[in-house]
Amino acid sequence: MPQILSLRDSPHYMKVLTIFVVTSFLAIFTTTGVLSQYLANYMTRNMMMRDAVVSMEFLNSIVRVEEEDPYSLGMTRITDPTDDPETQEFFLHVSRLPDVFRANVYAPSGEVLWSSDSELIGLVFDDNDELQTALRGELHPEIVVVDRGEKEEHVGLPDHVNEFIEFYIPIWSEDGNGVIGAVEVYKAPASLLETIHGVVTLAWVGALISGVVLFTALLTVVVYATRILHRQEQRLVETERLAVVGEMASAVAHGLRNPLAAIRSCAELVADDDIPDDSRRTIHDITDQVDRLEAWIRTFLTRTRAEPDSAGDIAHVDVIIQRCLAGFAAQLEKRGITVTLAKSSDSPVARAGSAELEQVLNTILSNAIEAMSTGGTLNIGWHAAPGRRIAIEVADTGPGLSDEQIRKLFVPFQTSKSSGLGVGLALGRRIAERLGGTLDLKNRPERGVEVTLTVPARA
Repeated sequence: MPQILSLRDSPHYMKVLTIFVVTSFLAIFTTTGVLSQYLANYMTRNMMMRDAVVSMEFLNSIVRVEEEDPYSLGMTRITDPTDDPETQEFFLHVSRLPDVFRANVYAPSGEVLWSSDSELIGLVFDDNDELQTALRGELHPEIVVVDRGEKEEHVGLPDHVNEFIEFYIPIWSEDGNGVIGAVEVYKAPASLLETIHGVVTLAWVGALISGVVLFTALLTVVVYATRILHRQEQRLVETERLAVVGEMASAVAHGLRNPLAAIRSCAELVADDDIPDDSRRTIHDITDQVDRLEAWIRTFLTRTRAEPDSAGDIAHVDVIIQRCLAGFAAQLEKRGITVTLAKSSDSPVARAGSAELEQVLNTILSNAIEAMSTGGTLNIGWHAAPGRRIAIEVADTGPGLSDEQIRKLFVPFQTSKSSGLGVGLALGRRIAERLGGTLDLKNRPERGVEVTLTVPARA
């Protein structure tokens, strides 16, 4: 299994992730805030506008109905309600509008002709932009939070009113081409205000939830993508390091070729002499090990390339395991290690080169034997795995590995051994993956380490 370093170990990626978190947070929640504010304002304005339009149509209809010729003299007909019962009736209708607690009637000059608050009659309020807007025939309702010192016309409002809807209703002339006055209405409709506040709350809550969901989704994608990039960077670093290993191996192979040939030649010469059988067997072991070392170096150089030489290679798993165990027989006997083989019922054939598979297994067995310096049991087994693969399991009874050791196992040139180079497992994993398999390592629940090598089975 590829070793993936935590993002905490990479300041570069943490910096990128931090920048994204801050930027996306500001962008998403600023956008959702603006949109929710726009939506809340839009809904609020439409609800208030609907109420204002109904009130405008109602008041203008009263003007048309109350008098036989209500527009003949314009607003001068309602300047003195005490002299005109019909005008008094109009003011009465204004004051009785639903939820109205104050109403003012304005002449085109801006003078208050009538007000539910008698103290305001006859006054003229300067800089009344809302009134000028109404006198131009426009309707702009708004929600007002009471500040009794902010505007003169807010003085004297009921104590229980802290918020109300204010709008100026234009009173149109008979032909509908001009405005002859305006009616200012202060309304405190509890149900409407409650609905408006509910809409605003829902808009903000919906925007907040949407922002959180979007931010979480984007953050998840970016963290996942960052981890992939981090993994690819680590693999690139490993590839570069393994390329260095290849160059080193080339130099080592070139330097060892002549000494190995000399050793083999000397061993063959000694074997031709008249020597005891025990010594002859030792000489044969020397030549076998020299041949094995030469073949390993040659395979090492060949298999560090990107692609294998042949896709049609096959290897008998049980034969390869027996060959590897034979190579470690002396070390197993010296350390007092017992080997247990859990054979499957058949002899599986892997779609892999024998030299490649043997190289990976030799690395695994070497590490397991070194871990059991005072003896133990080496359990080896193989069985069919999902996806038409063969799983080879090697478990030792050594002390196991620490988290730090596990983290560095597949990193080239990272080793906890005093005499190790730290390239065996890294190269073994590279070979396994190139074959289409995996190399996984974990601590056993009871004691020791378990390594699982999977390789494709022959079709």
